[in-house]
Amino acid sequence: MKAALFDMDGVLCNTQEYHNACYAEIAKKNYNITLDSSIEDKLKGVLRNEGAKIFCKAVGIRPNKENIKYISTLKNNLYLKKIEENKDSLLSKGTIELLQKLKNNNVKVALVSASANAKTIIKITNIEKYFDYVVDAKNIKKGKPNPAIFLEAAANLAIKPSDCVVYEDAINGIQAANDCDMYSIAVNVDFNKTTFTYSKKIADRYVKSLDDPLCYKGLYENLFEKADNCSLFIFDAGNVVIENIHCFNGIFDQYNFTTDQKSEFIKDFNFYTAPLMDGNISTEFFLNHVNKNLNLNISGDPFYNYFNPVFNVKIVNLIKKLKENGKRVVLGSNTFAPHTKKMKEMGLFDLFDSVYVSNEIHHYKPNPSFFRHILEKENVEAEKTYFIDDISENIASAASLNIKTLHYTGENKDEKVDKAFDKLI
Repeated sequence: MKAALFDMDGVLCNTQEYHNACYAEIAKKNYNITLDSSIEDKLKGVLRNEGAKIFCKAVGIRPNKENIKYISTLKNNLYLKKIEENKDSLLSKGTIELLQKLKNNNVKVALVSASANAKTIIKITNIEKYFDYVVDAKNIKKGKPNPAIFLEAAANLAIKPSDCVVYEDAINGIQAANDCDMYSIAVNVDFNKTTFTYSKKIADRYVKSLDDPLCYKGLYENLFEKADNCSLFIFDAGNVVIENIHCFNGIFDQYNFTTDQKSEFIKDFNFYTAPLMDGNISTEFFLNHVNKNLNLNISGDPFYNYFNPVFNVKIVNLIKKLKENGKRVVLGSNTFAPHTKKMKEMGLFDLFDSVYVSNEIHHYKPNPSFFRHILEKENVEAEKTYFIDDISENIASAASLNIKTLHYTGENKDEKVDKAFDKLI
């Protein structure tokens, strides 16, 4: 991941309580109504006029333009007064520390808020300097759960949506993040799945506050943990211990695939990846399917024949050093039968104390069961375990179990290894 997108109210700042207090005060003072607490979730993350509209319905007045404007103005004036009175205690626990950690490690940071007062609040709380871009109610037409607000932030940061992490406390915000393929972290909430049926998934992670290490562990390329005090080391195979792992082009050339056939083959392989990797279907089954579906005549074992990896000498030397120093080192890799056979023949397995490959243990990354299986077999605590992989989803999954991690990717990947293992090698 390369960018962090933060909601403001209830995430970076303890300002959501003031929004709620303002609406409650107006309802009681102007309409002699005590607002039901259930309205608070509906008011989270919505634009100012939308919040006024929800409020109007709650107190039984018509949500016409005149009433919406009146409530919006009244509530905003009251809100700004409360913010000014409490400006020294607005920041949430862990806000400064997390923002500083992200900036120190070259992570792009954006504020993505439905509040028209967002820029004012980050200025009076002295956190304005941490943000590369700010999206607020003044430059968006549709609020959350519409994903446009997050997409605009990603575009202005020049970061792909799939490389963004979103920190949210509202269902609308989590839905918006999910709908544009961003990694979502729910802060200080516990969403009930029954109230979240309109979203494709719930949050990827849950944290109580921004000082929780899970706010960053295993998520960002440039943020990694030291390997000190670990006794078990789990290495992925492809693009970590071995390189040159791609075999599709050899298969395509051998059987004269058309452009359409290449596209369909890759689509089918992606569809069958999980059952192939966890050993539930064989390569023969997959190739029979492909031959029938694409009118091909693939024979033999092309996934074995065209898989010709080479060792990553730096990582191999690291593994040898760790073992010399009495550390236990194991392989933990997603793979399937032809590649397992080739890796064993090339001597890869001989480097490790134990080997855990998905098609044999029937667990597949990033499912946490993959890591739990290894921890159980090795009888080692997660906190004493270190995992190296090139895929962010696998790193995030391991980190969620409190396994220490290093995301082995990017131009500085070897530099990260040197820094992480400096006391062990």
